[in-house]
Amino acid sequence: AAAGGANGDAELSAAPVEAGSSKVKVAAVSAEEEDNMPKEKLVLFGITCPDNRAAQFAILTVGSLVCSIGFSALQEGVTRVPGFKFSGWMTLITTLSYAVCALIEMVATKGKLEKKGSWGNYVLLSTLTFGGMYATNYALKFLNYATRIVAKSSKVIPVMLFSTIINGKKYNWREWGAVGLLVAGIILFTLGDVASMPSFSPIGIVLITAALCIDAITSNFEEKVFFRVKNPSSHSEVLLFASLFGSIWSFASVYLTGELAPAIAHSMANPQVVPSIMVFSVLGYASVSFILGMIKFFGATEAEIVKSCRKVLSIVISFILFPKALNWKYIAGFVTVVGSIAWTFQLKQEKIKAKEAAKAAEAA
Repeated sequence: AAAGGANGDAELSAAPVEAGSSKVKVAAVSAEEEDNMPKEKLVLFGITCPDNRAAQFAILTVGSLVCSIGFSALQEGVTRVPGFKFSGWMTLITTLSYAVCALIEMVATKGKLEKKGSWGNYVLLSTLTFGGMYATNYALKFLNYATRIVAKSSKVIPVMLFSTIINGKKYNWREWGAVGLLVAGIILFTLGDVASMPSFSPIGIVLITAALCIDAITSNFEEKVFFRVKNPSSHSEVLLFASLFGSIWSFASVYLTGELAPAIAHSMANPQVVPSIMVFSVLGYASVSFILGMIKFFGATEAEIVKSCRKVLSIVISFILFPKALNWKYIAGFVTVVGSIAWTFQLKQEKIKAKEAAKAAEAA
């Protein structure tokens, strides 16, 4: 898997702008950031997208949300199959499907198999993504699922922290405030779906915290090593080679834990399992492709904002499919998230205006 586990409708400025900076300084820094963005066109599944940045952001955001919701719905259907308890088997089929989809897309768009990233970086990337996934799944032995969602909702915070450390980015207080508001809204919304207080375990907390840090490092590692370079890799390349190595780690995991044989027997007794996993894996691949495009053309923090909003929409869809009684946490969480989205859209507009001012100054 790739893109942080291969796992905010507005763009937060990734420009290194200090709080209280003048408009001239903001414009200059924003222009510098624009120079660091990839100059190539955004191509998704062989289709060239418009050059307009707002249109690109909308396509990547909506595409990721729609595919992710479909992925979650179908995945839940598989987990509801009687006797299914093979998360490692599901991970193995998913990573193999990702690799096949990436290979098909690369050949269709590039006409050949290409590799710009180094083998060492791909081994490291796949190890990081597998480590984050394994720690998250293993934490479920000590934490309930609601606690896991709440913890993962705060992932954008360590992503911003590590983007500051790894990529040298800086954020002003409004950007931190918008992200903090988003996290608070997601936590409130998620807690509304909890019937009882989640039970904590020190081991589970350590594991989920480790998973959050690994995922944050992974997102920023992808951005710095594969996308913010003179000769950037395509998202299909990153998914192909990271998924190939991830499949090796997944197979080793299910084999060494003894999960492989009973998982195969269960799938033979329930022939709908493997095809269902493959179908939602295609949707998952599309979702990851959108997220990798977001990382490449906008940044890791923006990608995490979108991924956090997917959690809220997943709960909304669950509300529609499985009606529940409303409570104040759902309402407060929804209002808070909407406020965060409006705030981040405002920041996006200010950033666009700053870039336009910088270009106008250069032209003068």
